[in-house]
Amino acid sequence: MQIFTGKWPPRYSNMYFISLALLVASVPLSKFTMSIFQFSTLYFWLWHGVDTQFLEKYPAKSLFKPTNLFRFLGEVTVKVFKALIDKFIVFFKNKPAIAIASILLLHVIGLVYTTDFHYALKDLRTKLPIFILPLFIATGSRISTRTFYWILGALIAAVLGGSIYRLILFLNMPVADSRSLNAHTSHIRYSLNAVFAVFCILFFVYSKGLLTNRIKILLSLTAIWLVSFIFYMNYSTGMLLFAIVGLFLIIVFTLKIKSNLYKISIFAAIAVLIALPATYVLSVTYNYLHTPTVEFSKLDKFTPEGNSYYHDTVNFRSKNGKWTGLYICDKELRQAWAKRSKLSLDSLDPKMQVRRFVLISYMASKDLRKDANGISKLSDDDIRKIENGHNRFDYTEMPKIKTQIEDFIIGLQRYIYLKDPNSGSMIQRFEYWRTSALIISQHPLIGVGTGDVPQSFVDQYIKMNTKLAKQNRLRSHNQYLSITVGLGFIGFGWFFFMMFYPGIKTRNFNNYFYVIYWIIFIVSMLTEDTIECQEGVTFYALFTALMLLGRENTEPSESLFFKETDKQEKISENTLA
Repeated sequence: MQIFTGKWPPRYSNMYFISLALLVASVPLSKFTMSIFQFSTLYFWLWHGVDTQFLEKYPAKSLFKPTNLFRFLGEVTVKVFKALIDKFIVFFKNKPAIAIASILLLHVIGLVYTTDFHYALKDLRTKLPIFILPLFIATGSRISTRTFYWILGALIAAVLGGSIYRLILFLNMPVADSRSLNAHTSHIRYSLNAVFAVFCILFFVYSKGLLTNRIKILLSLTAIWLVSFIFYMNYSTGMLLFAIVGLFLIIVFTLKIKSNLYKISIFAAIAVLIALPATYVLSVTYNYLHTPTVEFSKLDKFTPEGNSYYHDTVNFRSKNGKWTGLYICDKELRQAWAKRSKLSLDSLDPKMQVRRFVLISYMASKDLRKDANGISKLSDDDIRKIENGHNRFDYTEMPKIKTQIEDFIIGLQRYIYLKDPNSGSMIQRFEYWRTSALIISQHPLIGVGTGDVPQSFVDQYIKMNTKLAKQNRLRSHNQYLSITVGLGFIGFGWFFFMMFYPGIKTRNFNNYFYVIYWIIFIVSMLTEDTIECQEGVTFYALFTALMLLGRENTEPSESLFFKETDKQEKISENTLA
């Protein structure tokens, strides 16, 4: 009985591809399995290029003898090591692969002038896939078109399964915000994969002779489900990316139409599609901010109980055509509130808002004066809503888009007038970006170093006396700024160049899958530190390597802007059916 024979047995090659597919499926689902399948991919990759003919000399029974076992292990080590040297030689001759991996090298260079080596080494460990995945895929077994499509199928299945899991969690857990669910991976990273999966489905559905009609119908339903899920769960990153990529594809395919009349009609429809939501946003904003003039001399000065009112138009701006801060009597407000709730008005609610401000805004939305009489008119349900951070009575009944617009306006007003950025994640990003800019201005050329980024933010927040709550004092939430903070404009210049060079060098900016993925990745980095966590790093390194370094060839049907003229492998009908 032999161990196995031959060079790179087909079953091992297949296991390598299966391991890659499972790794792809893990990206939207689990950090733990991501690590597991990186190690399994490493194992099968190590055997690639190893001449296994020598294993015929070692029947399984003979390995029970210590001398044979040591000889076997020694020969295996030598063979694997020789193949490993060959793979590294191939890798270092592959310019696009080296370019991708050089992003990790940037951070290694940043060690030269860092002071916090503990964090620096942790950061390098997180970013290690930027080197190892291009190494595996560029020097491993080549990926045929059929195998590549099956790998994308694994991604689609994983994203679909993840959506069902997340929906079940949301419907069965007491959370007000779907984005706060602990579903093993960030909802933002999940959104990147989900949007990419939707547009992969779009390709498979519209490709001729690739799938049966029955499978195309199932895939179409899957795409509809995923898009609906993204909107239902209020995943703003996913919604934005879906809109941007969708608009891009519409423009590209419109430009291919020969009829000028059709082109003009489609572009007019696009303009209307852009104008309608813009008009809606402006309308909501105008109605929210437009407030009639108040003659303060004519307002009542005392409550029914004889206490004084005051009118605050500084801390409380206009809202939905009303002055929120009129008729406030703090004495009665606090006394009456204490009888209805055990929560202090000076405490923070689940949305990190001071409860007193929420109470006053909520009462204003019901046209109630902020006194004992006004509190008495609040129902128990109203009290619960206020305790949970709702600043208006009809919040849960409003369209989600409208609530987001109004919440943003409220947060922006508080940020402008009170310098308080805690109202929402987007407003907090303004403070992150401002802080990043201040750090960069102090270290413009080479940044603060790989390990000193977190401490530089801590120090800068203290120096600028920010009103950000401590738990909200995070990093840039913009990968381009994050790179510049750590590595300066020199590092940013190289990083930005590397976002374009590999795709240009491999001529993949004509490939449908790569262009869609690239837009998703590039846009995501505007509002997120995409490659500062395991899911984001793996998303970048794995898909970039698969599409630029691992494929045998690309199909003419994948050409987005023009047809390839090089000889390419054709897919037989119903390849995946």
